[in-house]
Amino acid sequence: MTQPTLEAAQAKIDGLAREYFSDSDYELFCAVLLQLDKYKALADSNREAMFIQDKEFSQHAEIQQAEIDSLRRSVDYWQRKCTLLFVENDRLVKESEEGAEHGGGNTNGAVSKCK
Repeated sequence: MTQPTLEAAQAKIDGLAREYFSDSDYELFCAVLLQLDKYKALADSNREAMFIQDKEFSQHAEIQQAEIDSLRRSVDYWQRKCTLLFVENDRLVKESEEGAEHGGGNTNGAVSKCK
């Protein structure tokens, strides 16, 4: 059995409505169907607008995530640099203190390369 087409189904409904409704009721029925078509068109339009809005939001969220990932990489980089600087400064302070014990060096952690 084949599926009836939309036009065939609408024609059948229209025929039944003409058969069972008086003229004024049929006109009311047609007005209600017209209004339902308008609501369907509005719902379709709203659905499309929501789809576009969701798509734009997703794109914006992807951009923000990329920015967050970039910032996270930058923070990781600078954390490593700070750790290296801390370790190097600690080494220089210890080296400087050892030099101070023997009459030289600088105890504030800064070591001059100038001679």
